[in-house]
Amino acid sequence: MKDAHRLYKNNFQRRGRSWAECLKAAWRWEQDAVRVREEKAAKLDAMITASWKAHNDIKETKNHEIWSQGINTEALSYEMGYGRGNGFYYGD
Repeated sequence: MKDAHRLYKNNFQRRGRSWAECLKAAWRWEQDAVRVREEKAAKLDAMITASWKAHNDIKETKNHEIWSQGINTEALSYEMGYGRGNGFYYGD
């Protein structure tokens, strides 16, 4: 109703419309706004659901993955810092 009054009072936006036409236009705008809000909420829920599904899928694959699989012991020791000299030793 407030939008209808604003539309009816403003000569530029009114464009020769009657009060009934302004009221109908305001109702249409509100119906469109409600529809758009519902669509946005549905899209947001779908994105959140998809995001959580992807997050859980990645989490499951990482839990079952063995990170050292396929690496021989020499390469693993080198990557852990052994055999590089004293410059890479931060103990004691």
